[in-house]
Amino acid sequence: MDKQFRILQFIMLTLSLSLLNCSRAFNVFQQDDYPASELNAPELANKILVASRYSDFKEAVNEKLKEMFNDQPVYIKFIGLSNIENEDVKKYNAIIIINQCMGKQMDPAVTNFLNNYDDHNKIIVVTTSGAGGYKPEWEGRQFDVISSASKKAKVDEVTDQIAEKVNSLIN
Repeated sequence: MDKQFRILQFIMLTLSLSLLNCSRAFNVFQQDDYPASELNAPELANKILVASRYSDFKEAVNEKLKEMFNDQPVYIKFIGLSNIENEDVKKYNAIIIINQCMGKQMDPAVTNFLNNYDDHNKIIVVTTSGAGGYKPEWEGRQFDVISSASKKAKVDEVTDQIAEKVNSLIN
């Protein structure tokens, strides 16, 4: 009986530590924020907010977005994902959130934002994951989702998908 109890204790401890590690993964391995920048004049009628973490892939996607929208009458503000709660998001026609998946969960900053902001119709969530197949489960989800592996060969494909969704929101 004593041996069975110890085995059960070991299993419970192992499960508890596994859950604790998954919930802390973002605290340990969280990517830095993308540096703030702007494209075109803020007075333009169409406005896009891009809130992003930083990685080589995410930087390439953001730089490609700048190229695609440079000559269009649209203002784009790029901010770090940690700063999205400080932004007046109601003034934007489209909100692009670029984050990573860890432990089959979105970045906590994304989850917090989605919980606190009701107008999901103008939100595009881009999530990178190992294989690229992760799509967040969100009851009653009304935001668009794009999923990709963080591979340079996917930059054009992901950026084209983002641009298509953005154009449907600003045109």
